[in-house]
Amino acid sequence: MKKNFLNKNSFRLQFSVLSFLILISGCSTCNKKNYEVDVSNISVELKTHRFDKDLMSLTQLADSPPCEPMRTMKKEYGDFFSYYVHEILSFAEPDTSCDLADSLQAFLFNPYFKSVFDTTCFHVYDNVDDLNKQLTEGFKHYIYYFPNAHIPAVVYYLNGPRAFTYGDSLLAIGLDNYLGSDYWYYHAVQPAIPQFLIRRLRKEYIVPNAMSVMGTNLFPFIDDGKKCLDEMIYNGKILYLQQHILPQTPDSLITGFSQKDLEWMNDNEKEMWGYYLENKLLYETDALVYKKYVNDGPSTTGMPPEAPGNTGSWIGWRIIQKFMEENPDYTLQGLMNEQDAQKILTLSKYKP
Repeated sequence: MKKNFLNKNSFRLQFSVLSFLILISGCSTCNKKNYEVDVSNISVELKTHRFDKDLMSLTQLADSPPCEPMRTMKKEYGDFFSYYVHEILSFAEPDTSCDLADSLQAFLFNPYFKSVFDTTCFHVYDNVDDLNKQLTEGFKHYIYYFPNAHIPAVVYYLNGPRAFTYGDSLLAIGLDNYLGSDYWYYHAVQPAIPQFLIRRLRKEYIVPNAMSVMGTNLFPFIDDGKKCLDEMIYNGKILYLQQHILPQTPDSLITGFSQKDLEWMNDNEKEMWGYYLENKLLYETDALVYKKYVNDGPSTTGMPPEAPGNTGSWIGWRIIQKFMEENPDYTLQGLMNEQDAQKILTLSKYKP
């Protein structure tokens, strides 16, 4: 039987602002300077496509049929268009048929969706120059650390995941996922979006989310017979990678945790680590048991209510930070290519 978490009263829940700034993430605020590198000589020609606006143009045809404009989109976007209409929107019609064009247009004219999409394309994200600039800086850092990395074109789209890669050629960003945590749609949609996720549906999360997806595409996790420790270390590596790709971005945006959550975990790191050890979670192979510790959630099973979900990924991040401190000969590329999670844990000498 699993042991209960240490008595809630043993957790130090009050912190000073100064203590937070000094302690958070191994003084990650202090270490941010170490992640700054000169990328001014690296050239990245970012290619972007406003699939979202092209799609919404199907609602602005007056009395003209949408068939030919849709076929023009199909020619321009190729397989991505097919993937979008069939896999994301789940339309069954052939992707060059007039029936599909009519279905698409009807979908876009639905008042519920049209309000969201108009707000996205023509108000909040009518201009995305600032996003393009931030993405370009992130890609420059990828090239700095991984010279052979392929920089994908960026496609802005609607009504799907927050961000995903389509092969190696496209990075798709769903702009309607970032309209602000108080946007009415996020509170009206069914099934309901959990509050811990609504908090992240803001513009400042776009680039961190996109760069994280880029990292998982370059260094995919092979989820086959793995242990909890393997996923903790992998997630920790992705977070550590993000610190280098976006060196001026706050840890709260990189990790998705609120500052309050980061503060709580930092102050209770020793107790959390003890919980993982006492309950033998590191070497758990049953995904049904361990996934709840390394995936997003409102809280972590067995811990006090103040503990956020995904504490295993945060601990993995701390292990990676300690590993790199103890093993300065490792480059970032060497770290990302190191597949032995047990080796990383052992050499990190992690003992909070």
